[in-house]
Amino acid sequence: MAGSAFHKSRQRRAERAPLTAHGNINLVPLVDILTSIVFFSLATYTGAALAAITSFDLSLPPTVVTATQPQNAAEDKGLNLLLAVKIQNDRIRIEHSGGGGFVEEIPGLGPTSLERAVSTLDRIRRVYPDNKDVLVVPNDEVSYDNIIKVLEAARLAGFANISIGSRARASRVAAGPPVTGGP
Repeated sequence: MAGSAFHKSRQRRAERAPLTAHGNINLVPLVDILTSIVFFSLATYTGAALAAITSFDLSLPPTVVTATQPQNAAEDKGLNLLLAVKIQNDRIRIEHSGGGGFVEEIPGLGPTSLERAVSTLDRIRRVYPDNKDVLVVPNDEVSYDNIIKVLEAARLAGFANISIGSRARASRVAAGPPVTGGP
């Protein structure tokens, strides 16, 4: 019975014996044990430990109602002002929403234009002393050097909270000839 399946498999194992001389490692028991450890660790963790982590004290403090307090008009004026400095390739545009709106365009980006921007921003800051915020919005083509100069001008005018923003980018779609079907 030298040709039986048992003898053939035994002969193949004997041929492979030098390749697996270090022994065979059965990984099934190892995987079973690791799976059991993970399962029981998760099952016991959802008990008291997880409840202690996710418990919150949701009792709110008592509310005390008093007489209405008068609001300061200067606070409302300062909070509602939106001041934006737009930097374009050839000019600086200063806009704010106070007093029905204000727009001033300063041509150029040179030293005289920056001095004029500082004086305009300083005037706005004196009219609205509670407002410390200014938003600088540069165009895509403006150099970083010019952006830094305008940011410095806003700082020199006395604004403490200077933010830099971005405009919505124009999306360009490549239009080509319509693709026709194959042969």
